[in-house]
Amino acid sequence: MNPTITNLMEEGEVLKFTLSGVNVSLANALRRIILSEIPTVVMRTETYKDNQCTIITNTGRLHSEIIKQRLSCIPIHMKFTELDILPGKYILEIDAKNDTTDMIYVTTEHFKIKNKTSGNYLTSEETKKIFPFNKKTNYYIDFARLRPKVGESIPGEALKLTAEFSISNARQDSAFNVVSKCSYGNTPDVVKIKEIWDAQENKMKANEASASEIDFQKRNFYLLDAQRHYVDDSFDFVIQSVGVHENRDIVKMGIKVLNDKFEELVNDIDSDTVEILISETSVDNSYDIILQNEDYTVGKVIEFIMYDKHYNGDKTLSFCGFKKFHPHDETSVVRIAFNDKTDKTMVKQRLRTVCVDAMDIFKKMNTLF
Repeated sequence: MNPTITNLMEEGEVLKFTLSGVNVSLANALRRIILSEIPTVVMRTETYKDNQCTIITNTGRLHSEIIKQRLSCIPIHMKFTELDILPGKYILEIDAKNDTTDMIYVTTEHFKIKNKTSGNYLTSEETKKIFPFNKKTNYYIDFARLRPKVGESIPGEALKLTAEFSISNARQDSAFNVVSKCSYGNTPDVVKIKEIWDAQENKMKANEASASEIDFQKRNFYLLDAQRHYVDDSFDFVIQSVGVHENRDIVKMGIKVLNDKFEELVNDIDSDTVEILISETSVDNSYDIILQNEDYTVGKVIEFIMYDKHYNGDKTLSFCGFKKFHPHDETSVVRIAFNDKTDKTMVKQRLRTVCVDAMDIFKKMNTLF
């Protein structure tokens, strides 16, 4: 496969490009990675085991668990080259109390970041780079609201908490996603579509259809039937960042994560830690390759390259397929069957070759952005 990128452009905040020369399994792998496994700086609060937020005081109307969940949803603006700056070295602090007679809003402008070693705080300017205001509204993200005191006996509401930073991705918690939009579709074959419509239009004119009828059928055709005709192995992508990273940086990081996954799998093959079992099936010479902590993103890429190279190509395989038996399983299976009797060594060689081929494809893709 020889991937190519065309029509690369940014329209407003949306990146658009056409990826061609690759199978849908690779295009889908890129989309899945961008949606779920792009690393970013976060504050984890979702379970007792992983919780990194300590609420010291909360007399506001929102429950502490809601406060923690809202905290996790706030994007932290640290570039990919800066991911290791905050985790383990700095801590977030919020200390707000309403001593006024009006409602006050706690926003990201009130956040403070303290160095755990020196005890010094980042300057206001540095903190605002990490938690910037919205460029459209010029306002910071609302976090909580505190009601005022009532007379002299009922004090105003207060909120005080600390939170650690860490690195995670949307696979662990969807609050940590880095894109608001990431999708692709088949590239329409505009030449073929026009030819088919022209033929239909000429037929309608021959049957003396009115101009309004022709116009209605044309709009109907381009809305539905035109989608049936597309360019093989060509996909139109649209990607929009939530604002933490640039769109192109996200795509390049997605390609890097994919490449790293296959590189790690190659290392596991070389160290003989990939589990290969004889299949419990009626298919002769069949083996199951067990993938740990991987799903359709990696599995379908392996399946296609294995199929294309050794089933359609050299005809050494009689079967090739991928399956994840349950979404909650930590393992998935690539099953391959050989025409001739073989051993696990040949299975490892086939798998290693496929992984290297996948790495070559993703490296080529990376040079195109």
